[in-house]
Amino acid sequence: MHVVKTRIALLLIPALLATACGGGNDNTPVTPVTPAQSVVENFEGTLTPFSARTHLFESQNAGDVIAQVTGLDPADTVVGLSLGSSNTFACQTSLSTERATLNSSLSGVTRAAGTLCVHIYDPSDTGLPGPVTYKLQITHF
Repeated sequence: MHVVKTRIALLLIPALLATACGGGNDNTPVTPVTPAQSVVENFEGTLTPFSARTHLFESQNAGDVIAQVTGLDPADTVVGLSLGSSNTFACQTSLSTERATLNSSLSGVTRAAGTLCVHIYDPSDTGLPGPVTYKLQITHF
């Protein structure tokens, strides 16, 4: 009797292992997920002494957000730059610098789709020496 139980146990072990290892024939192809494509938006304008400008943009997905100063005239101008979220009435700042120069950038991550904003401003106590034209490039998903 002991020999019969041993043989039955030895025959059941391979069957149990095959079942545990997913021995089913599920040949359904897996559809690859297409990653979100980055979106590049450009904004431009003019700052005057003690002024600020806010630009809104829509992020369709969570992911990186990068704001870069791609143009300043005069080129040696220092501006304030911030990134945040918007409810269309106000820009809630998440990241900022008061020392942005030509080619400076701010990088952050948004956790969900939504309305975002970039804010450029005169950070000085004495005002900019005159009008400053700027160009911003925003990369997001």
